[in-house]
Amino acid sequence: MKPEDLLPVNVFTPNDYPRLTYVKRAVAPALEDRLQQALLTPKEVISISGPSKSGKSVLIERIVGVDNLITVSGSEISSTASLWDRVLDWMGAPSSRSNSTEVSSMSGKSSILTGTAGVPLVAGGSLAAGTQNSETDKSSTSSTHSRGGLLQVQKEIANSSFCVLIDDFHYIPKELQVEIGRQIKTAAERGIRMIAASVPHRSDDVVRSNSELRGRTQNIDTEFWSEGELLQIAQAGFLALNIEIDDLILRDLARNACGSPQLMQRICLNLCVQLQVKNGYIVKRYVSKHEINLKEVLAVTATSADYKTLVTTMHQGPKTRGVERNKYNFVDGSRGDVYRCILLAIQQDPPVMAFRYDILMERVKAVCIGDSPVGRGVTEACSQLSNFASADRTVEFDTDADVETFYISDPYWLFYLRCSPKLGELAKEHHAAPS
Repeated sequence: MKPEDLLPVNVFTPNDYPRLTYVKRAVAPALEDRLQQALLTPKEVISISGPSKSGKSVLIERIVGVDNLITVSGSEISSTASLWDRVLDWMGAPSSRSNSTEVSSMSGKSSILTGTAGVPLVAGGSLAAGTQNSETDKSSTSSTHSRGGLLQVQKEIANSSFCVLIDDFHYIPKELQVEIGRQIKTAAERGIRMIAASVPHRSDDVVRSNSELRGRTQNIDTEFWSEGELLQIAQAGFLALNIEIDDLILRDLARNACGSPQLMQRICLNLCVQLQVKNGYIVKRYVSKHEINLKEVLAVTATSADYKTLVTTMHQGPKTRGVERNKYNFVDGSRGDVYRCILLAIQQDPPVMAFRYDILMERVKAVCIGDSPVGRGVTEACSQLSNFASADRTVEFDTDADVETFYISDPYWLFYLRCSPKLGELAKEHHAAPS
């Protein structure tokens, strides 16, 4: 491909497979090799855990192939039937099929016509026809068949290159996970390639859903990307565009991407917009740090992760009933309660996706001038923040672990908190409000 044929949107692809900027991660053993081997193992269920928007789907697409991947989101599964309905939807299967048989006779002879209404599935369909005569007597019978669930899926894709991915397995209601676990086990035993993906602290949900999956599951754990791995995305993309940018600048982009390759792709794409890059250059373009307004690039990127309503709700906290919360002075010059305190603590450098209780308390104290919230107040506030985000599980406060931990499941939420002006605006709104 010639440089002039390269568009930035085809190089940096936050929403598509990164054909030009795919990075094979430097982990041992290689994730690609492990997934490939697991797919070759008969009747194996594959469980892939990794943070949201950390490249799990891209990894699977790389090995399975986009055209062979049937993806069902855990949030779409409300019953075992709905799981296989989503798979059959992907195949284009009709909700029902009608079979008819027509018998005609003439001079003692008959001909038979059979047909199937609907769209042929992956495995195809057949149609048989006999002779027809308009002058003969005719009689016909018909029957309608509904979808066959797992059995129909088995007939179509068992022992094939197709693969069913249940993404965000942890979104399946707890009470349903046990039955879905049984269905996954049965499907794998019948030759259907099954993958379940989840976030790290829910990685054992698949096995816990069915104890019989122990020993039958290949667990592949991924992590947030390192700055060095994210840096390679930028290097590969700007090399393709024939643009040279100092690695120190690109490392700054990587540091702010919160461990997410998807975010890194979007940041780099928005940098191209700021630099007014229309397509690749025939003659190499050198970009100096003076041409880049990093704060502006990050702020524009934050608009693609619009969490202003959730952050506002978290900042306000639950309504009080006559008793005002304690107020604290913060290093950014603002003043607020425990909820603002926690958000400011999470916002600080470096970006972290999981805060153990002791680490969070260190940050809480670091953002305060003078008095700071006590432990019980912080843990109660963390539970409330988790409740506010329960709809999409953006953050979760795990009190069942050995050490209480505040998890950030979506790097876009952390990115918005860090790079948008929202927390500053909320401080101004608070001071402007009547006392």
